[in-house]
Amino acid sequence: MEAQADKITWLGESLGFWIQTGAFVLSAIAAVLVIYFNGRLARKKATIDLILHQKRDADLLDSTRKVWALADKNGTFANLAQDTSSEDCKCILKVLNNHEFVALGIRKKAFNENIYKMSQCSNVMKVWRASDGFIREIRARESKSTLFQEFEWLATRWDRSPISKISHRPWWKTWES
Repeated sequence: MEAQADKITWLGESLGFWIQTGAFVLSAIAAVLVIYFNGRLARKKATIDLILHQKRDADLLDSTRKVWALADKNGTFANLAQDTSSEDCKCILKVLNNHEFVALGIRKKAFNENIYKMSQCSNVMKVWRASDGFIREIRARESKSTLFQEFEWLATRWDRSPISKISHRPWWKTWES
């Protein structure tokens, strides 16, 4: 009986119970952290894979070149929305559909927004500014207010929060004025 009285207890349980419970809780916390950080890493990898795929897709690159030329020539595509069967309109729709897919992936957190924004922000914003009127015309003609809404969401979000300029100062001079 005296051996029983010498056991260390805390809150009515033995020390071994608390060690085992603590190990279990720490293992569960570690598992959750591993899952969380693996998800973040997978989003970054998916984003980089997407960017590389966009750089290799010859059809998308050709359409993007045509869209850039139209944007430089006209500034906007609104007048091209009348004939959706034209080659120019097909190129614009291909580029817009690509941006819509990416915007949806960013909004649903399948892609890493910061990586994509740092590499593609000026391109996305140029296409948005040139195609805003085009999208409105197509929405009105089709009576579908949801067409390219993800792309609009992304462009509006990035317009409110533009990329900041990188400071080229050495790290040891960042606290000097």
